[in-house]
Amino acid sequence: MSLILDALPTTEEFFQEFWNKKPFVVRRMIPQEVIAALIDEDHLAGLSLEEEVKSRLVRKGEKQSDWTCDHGPFEEKYFAELGEEDWSLLVQNIDQYHEGTAELLKYFNFTPRWLLDDIMASFSPKGGTVGAHTDSYHVFLIQGKGERRWKVANQALKNKDYIEDISLKILKTSFEGEEVTVTEGDVIYIPPNFAHQGVSLKPSLTYSVGFLGPSLSEILTEFGLYIEEHHPDIPRYLGQNLTESAVPFQVAPDHIEDLKSFMTDIFDQDYFTKWVTHYFSCPVETYEDADDNAYDNVKDIIADNIMLIKHPAVKIMFTPLKAPQKYCVSAGDLTFELDFSDLFLVNMMAQEAPFSAEIFTPHSEILQNLLNRNILTIAKI
Repeated sequence: MSLILDALPTTEEFFQEFWNKKPFVVRRMIPQEVIAALIDEDHLAGLSLEEEVKSRLVRKGEKQSDWTCDHGPFEEKYFAELGEEDWSLLVQNIDQYHEGTAELLKYFNFTPRWLLDDIMASFSPKGGTVGAHTDSYHVFLIQGKGERRWKVANQALKNKDYIEDISLKILKTSFEGEEVTVTEGDVIYIPPNFAHQGVSLKPSLTYSVGFLGPSLSEILTEFGLYIEEHHPDIPRYLGQNLTESAVPFQVAPDHIEDLKSFMTDIFDQDYFTKWVTHYFSCPVETYEDADDNAYDNVKDIIADNIMLIKHPAVKIMFTPLKAPQKYCVSAGDLTFELDFSDLFLVNMMAQEAPFSAEIFTPHSEILQNLLNRNILTIAKI
């Protein structure tokens, strides 16, 4: 069965047939004008020189044991020594550094954008590859300039055997799958744990849009820290339902259940709901606040119907609270509450197109905070 679809699946088809289930390829899914505005290899190399940017360079050797992976920041002279084949430069969080590349996210509104991890960009000359591997997350691979040949597994890989004594998790043996060659604008979806390998046939840029859910340990740890910081008044476990069978050292099954209930009851409260929206919308890289006094005239901005816009990299999440018609909204690192009747504000921001500040007339304080945090900015029209 071919990986290649005639058209992008609908949202319903995507979740029923593909999400976590099987990969696909859509030809020319991303328009040429969007591809032309993506970050190029020179800008990518420039970012890899920066201390705060996460970058790495993978080189393939003649033998399996010859694979190497170096981490940035790099120096300019490093690239002059690489040669013209068999290496790959990868840079994380490009959506935070390059507005043109962040525009890609608009094409993935059929996905849960609140699970977005980042956009990674990679450049490879001919023969460049990071080897056969699996990922623990969903990824969409957008082909920019150039041409790459991919092999993608038919099903999730259960037993993973990696090459020993190298710093990369590269599969030791081949896997069953389908090969496909992609060119500008083509998109491949690869679910978690599906083996895949791409090799550049000519100098190529690839943009990886990754969706990564947290581990259970991360959820419990981060939620615990949130409670400690924001709700220190939550009561301790006091053993209210213990009986004489708990004396002196025994913990009976019903006592275990009592403790579990104490731990899990909080997940049914607004504490957890508010944390979820904040956790999933909070950016990997903190946005720089606007310049001091940049938006002191927020009421004038509303009165003058100034056009505003949300950057595509800013995640938004909203969910109902216990109180009827009340919703918790998180945009970037800002969390606030809205009535159901005011959720159109969220819908306007989520379109990632210019809209009038007038809609914030009853919520000027919220708008002030959104502007001060650069979650909304004045649109360039």
